Amino acid sequence: MTAGDIIKEENLIVEVFTVKSEEDIELGEVVYNDGNGVLAATNAALGPYFLALEAHDYSEVSDHDIMCLVAGIGDTQTEIANNTVVGRYVEIGLNAGEVTCFDYSSPGNWYDVVGIAMEATTTANSDCKVLFGHNG
Repeated sequence: MTAGDIIKEENLIVEVFTVKSEEDIELGEVVYNDGNGVLAATNAALGPYFLALEAHDYSEVSDHDIMCLVAGIGDTQTEIANNTVVGRYVEIGLNAGEVTCFDYSSPGNWYDVVGIAMEATTTANSDCKVLFGHNG
């Protein structure tokens, strides 16, 4: 599996969203809608979060809609410097559109939760299976 893949089709919800003006989206990025369209989520974003199922180069196309996973298990980009643990929440990391293990110690801000890790990752992984849409 690679970032942007859907893992299971059961209980899957996929919707089409308009990309924010002048924003580029990578396949497998975590995105959110800031009210003007979807863009790669930063660690300051306040979800809900979705998984980009298509790459989008704003300057190269005229149709600015992309399909996103709203609920279900998808393979998302992850910060290589951090591990995730099966069954624990993930949040947006320091890199826009990438997830990292949720910081339970600070205490974490629950609005940062993207979903639930469905696999353990190590510092060698560049993607992680995440359950979207079931974290609230």
